[in-house]
Amino acid sequence: MAAAAGMMLLALASAGGMGGRNARRHPPIGDAFMNAGDPNFHKEKGRKFTMPMWTDRPPKERGPAPYTPPKDWVYNTTSGPQEGKINVHLVSHSHDDTGWQVTVDQYFFGQVFYIIDTLSQTLALDKNRKFMFVETGFFARWWDESPESRREVIRGLVKNGQLEFVNGGWCMHDEASPYYVEMIDQTTRGHMWLKDKFGEDAVPVGTWQIDPFGHSSTNAWLIGAESGMDYLFWGRMDYEDWNNRVHKHGTEYIWQASESQGDSAQVFTGGLYGQGNQGYSTWFSYEGGSPEVQDDPSRHDYNVDKIIDTMVQNAKQQQEATLTDHQIWACGGDFNYQNADHWYHNMDKLIHYANLNGTLNVFYSTPTEYVKAKKAAAKKAGTKFEVRVDDVFPLANDEHKYWTGYFTSRPGLKRQVRVASNFLNAARQMEVFGNVSKSDIKVPTTRPAPPIGTSWTDSLEGTIGVTTHHDGMSGTEREDVSDDYELRISESHGEVEQGVALTLQRLAGVSGAAVEQCACNAAAGADCLNITACPFTTEASEFNAIAYNPLGRAAAQTIRLPVTGASWSVKDADGNAVPAQVAEIDAVTKALPKLYLNSFGMTAAQIKAAENKATHVVTFQAQMPPVGYSTYALKKGEAAAAVVAQTPVDAAVTISNDADELTFENGVTKSLKNKLTGKSTRFAVDVAWYKASEGGNTTGPGVSPEHEYSWQRSGAYVFRPNSSKTEYPGPAQTPVLKLTEGGVVQEVTQTWSDWAQVVYRLHAGKGFVEVEWTVGPIPMDNPWLAGWEKHNWGKEVIVRYSTDIKSDGTFYTDSNGLEMIKRQYNKRGPSYPAVYNITEPVAGNYYPITSMLAVQDEAADAQLAVLTDVAQGGASLQDGQVELMVNRRVFFDDAYGVQEPLNETMCGCGDINAQPGQMGAHGQEGDGGCVCAGLTVRGTQLIVYDSIENANAVRRQAVEELEFPATLAFTSGRVARPSQSLVAKALPEEIKLLTLTSNYVDVTGGKLLLRLQHLYSAGESAKHSVPVGVDLSEVFARAGLRIQSMEETQLTGVRGPVSREKFDVDTFVPNEGVAAQLKAAPFPRVPYAGDFKVTMNPMDVRTFLITLS
Repeated sequence: MAAAAGMMLLALASAGGMGGRNARRHPPIGDAFMNAGDPNFHKEKGRKFTMPMWTDRPPKERGPAPYTPPKDWVYNTTSGPQEGKINVHLVSHSHDDTGWQVTVDQYFFGQVFYIIDTLSQTLALDKNRKFMFVETGFFARWWDESPESRREVIRGLVKNGQLEFVNGGWCMHDEASPYYVEMIDQTTRGHMWLKDKFGEDAVPVGTWQIDPFGHSSTNAWLIGAESGMDYLFWGRMDYEDWNNRVHKHGTEYIWQASESQGDSAQVFTGGLYGQGNQGYSTWFSYEGGSPEVQDDPSRHDYNVDKIIDTMVQNAKQQQEATLTDHQIWACGGDFNYQNADHWYHNMDKLIHYANLNGTLNVFYSTPTEYVKAKKAAAKKAGTKFEVRVDDVFPLANDEHKYWTGYFTSRPGLKRQVRVASNFLNAARQMEVFGNVSKSDIKVPTTRPAPPIGTSWTDSLEGTIGVTTHHDGMSGTEREDVSDDYELRISESHGEVEQGVALTLQRLAGVSGAAVEQCACNAAAGADCLNITACPFTTEASEFNAIAYNPLGRAAAQTIRLPVTGASWSVKDADGNAVPAQVAEIDAVTKALPKLYLNSFGMTAAQIKAAENKATHVVTFQAQMPPVGYSTYALKKGEAAAAVVAQTPVDAAVTISNDADELTFENGVTKSLKNKLTGKSTRFAVDVAWYKASEGGNTTGPGVSPEHEYSWQRSGAYVFRPNSSKTEYPGPAQTPVLKLTEGGVVQEVTQTWSDWAQVVYRLHAGKGFVEVEWTVGPIPMDNPWLAGWEKHNWGKEVIVRYSTDIKSDGTFYTDSNGLEMIKRQYNKRGPSYPAVYNITEPVAGNYYPITSMLAVQDEAADAQLAVLTDVAQGGASLQDGQVELMVNRRVFFDDAYGVQEPLNETMCGCGDINAQPGQMGAHGQEGDGGCVCAGLTVRGTQLIVYDSIENANAVRRQAVEELEFPATLAFTSGRVARPSQSLVAKALPEEIKLLTLTSNYVDVTGGKLLLRLQHLYSAGESAKHSVPVGVDLSEVFARAGLRIQSMEETQLTGVRGPVSREKFDVDTFVPNEGVAAQLKAAPFPRVPYAGDFKVTMNPMDVRTFLITLS
């Protein structure tokens, strides 16, 4: 929208070149240099110059200027590390968001192109100048649009070390929302591009996650250490943690982030000092924030003596929080260096004159050079670094500003990324096995991501990659930027759908008709199976359903397909009847497509016409071979499938399968029993909402009276409820129950209100309870709340599970879908300060839940695990209780830079009747005429209740089914090969086929990238948390698909496997709590010996380059 984009460009300009969030959270960039020409500056700051300044003296008493420019005006920038001085490493960087206030395209054309373009010229003027770059997606875009002469300059800068790529992913990804798969993929894509253009030496050896709003253990050990990157820097951490460290052992330490990998996955970690209060900038900025370095004494504004004196004092202050005599100054900020000469001309002078002063040793550097020097200095001096074990979640600025809202913000986008990622990985497999090339695709993506490979999956990989950005799927961008991410994924998704259809057509031998899909990629949700919408199955009277299983083991999955009419049969590939049931589609589901409408000016009949045309849903269980597919024939008019009715329930009712029994009473859940072990528990499920704070008081332990009040409001970043009390979702009533009983699935539909519904399902042969929740449109007003009927009160909606489990304030959350991390109510882990105040009792106990949240009672040997299909915020605020925030609608901006409330709508337009480019009554831009429903979200959670050992085993397999379901396709044609496995042997149940792709063959010398994963972590399961061997020559042994060669690499496939040595500096353990978690890897990694046999240890993720015949 042109008007909206214009508004955002104005907003960005008003935030200043210093970067919105950074400028708000920290002292203004360049503050310590900004007024160096003002003689009263240091008095105001409580500082004194170390000597009388030359320009402050009477002219007759001045004598020669303390610093004068070199006669040839060529400044000496040749310095390097020196002993006996404070070594200041000036690390030039620009933090370039791949979308936030404006879209990735707008940022590129308006700013990033000029950053890279001017750098290529400015760095070449002095071989000592250096720069580091992070976001490869932006750099690839510049490369594609630049002449060869500029590219050649860049090649030279990379070769001689002046331009270093750090992190090197397609973007700087978020660390709370992405599943580990998305993190690996986007990093791999960036590294492959760098290797292709500059060779292996350009692949990063360190990470630079300066802007994400918290940091995960998985990012440290997997994306860091396992990728061969042995350091990690960030610009944000919790304020109490920072204040403790900055005054004790410094802000740098050794992070041992994985109990499974032990000290072999350590990384050197540093919180950037900023100006003493964190931040990814330093004491000066040449984006208008600091005075120019004037070194000509014949000019009135001569100030170089003041600037150098200030620089020395700043370095001495920073040294108090720094181990060794090396410190890093991050010279840059958001979208800096669009005029690179402005920076380097001034920094050349700073280096020249600071070194003449002699107190400091200042020089251009990079993070890699800094860590190398730091390590050498520490070893020589015997300096010891603290060992950390905890992750860095959640982050807070002060007592009332916990960045825990973004764990859930923009749930629709979060879910789209997860679904697209699974589809991408299934499509990659099919591309390898199906022999379909990009030339076979009739309609390729018209606006693709900058390419790295020639696959028809390449653009989708790129668009998912850019969306994992920390202001992308995190949900902290403006709504039209979120829409842009969704559009990009949708466009590229269409190309992959064509490839999948052609592949399945060839593999299955489909003739007489095309292969169709309902991949939730059509306008107004017309083909979204998760809302039971699929035009092909709805309109057909007979069709084949093809279910492709991407898992390395056989899988049984319940399939639900929308149809018209109640009389249907389902048969397998051999013509045998398959147990199935048919039920009417419930009213809430049937009406969901209408929510996508901008109903401004539409008649009731036109709105009614948008309803789902399907009348019933057919449910059956598909049995699929490993890495293969099965086909099922559905035919209308043959009443083989049982017709099940949805009946109202007034009394107590129980549903059950072989594993579980779920009882309801008075409209709500009452108890859950595991029939296999006999364990049972109270089981209460609530849908409720917190009132989003608009600013006010929070009282409680740790909150001093003078700090009870805060203006802080809930918004895209921050979750701050008005109180710990939750409200019923609508007028208080007894939820209405309806029962559907069948042999394939038993379900109870529970309606809480007209905007909250839950469906409970027990599937035959499954060891979990499925909970499907639908929340929205969240109303803006509250007609059922006395005194607040017309108040636009933001609502933070949760699904909460309460049990009898005595969890003693302890719960466990996953780290990006991998290892589980122990949490405790109102406490942090042992790496945090011993005295730690959590001053927001709800928000301060929220953590990111990417896939799993659990509570357990070791004495009773019972665990309840909740698995989620989308990243959400979650907590355990009472014993035996867990809650997950599933949707948010708030009406105020939280003032962290996005400059827009989190008030999403289904059709993408803003406030009712607001004019284009103007804000409406609810704080959003309008489209000139709009009636649009608030965001409505549907998701699935799986409940595993069992003994601890059994639950730990079941939940990992259940997550695989939830996160990596079958890819479905449909055809009315004849299917010659209705079922086959594309591998000769299944993988062990502990081993996941994580990635198999041909997209990088031009980089890898024609080799495919294969990645395997051990699903279990160390100590998680006595049966499964063990080394597991697999002979890949037995897996890839089918004719035409036999493995021919195989070599191991590091995680991203761009160089050899990483060494398994811990980071080589002396360390100390700060307390017994940390010591208890510092375990060596229980199983030493077995190197690959070249015989196609691989031993996978718990939580191993290993990458290989292979060839198939």
